[in-house]
Amino acid sequence: MQCLSEQHYDHARDMATKAGLNAYIDFRVGDAVEMIGALAEPIDFLLLDLWKDLYVPCLEAFHPKLAPGAIIVADNMLRPGGDSVQRYGEAVRARAGITSVLLPVGSGLEVSRFTPAQARDSG
Repeated sequence: MQCLSEQHYDHARDMATKAGLNAYIDFRVGDAVEMIGALAEPIDFLLLDLWKDLYVPCLEAFHPKLAPGAIIVADNMLRPGGDSVQRYGEAVRARAGITSVLLPVGSGLEVSRFTPAQARDSG
């Protein structure tokens, strides 16, 4: 998990601890796009919940690092909405090997799954 704000980092870590998930989350503070680009290990699950103009740059950074069957969840896809959210929805659905659905839950969740066989079949 990536945060630029120590306050958000502390809150997220506290919530993960309360949920019993702290041991399963890699908490980091810094620039999301840079940190994703520097990851050596494959990504199994990714929650996008940051500035919406960073959703597409993050997608570009994490797409080559997705593990087979990886799940991506993007938050706030219906509200507050906007051009950045729309661009992400279009971009994630256009990526090879990714199937995606927009769920009208809360403020909207775009839930996507990476299937490498689909990426090969569509290429």
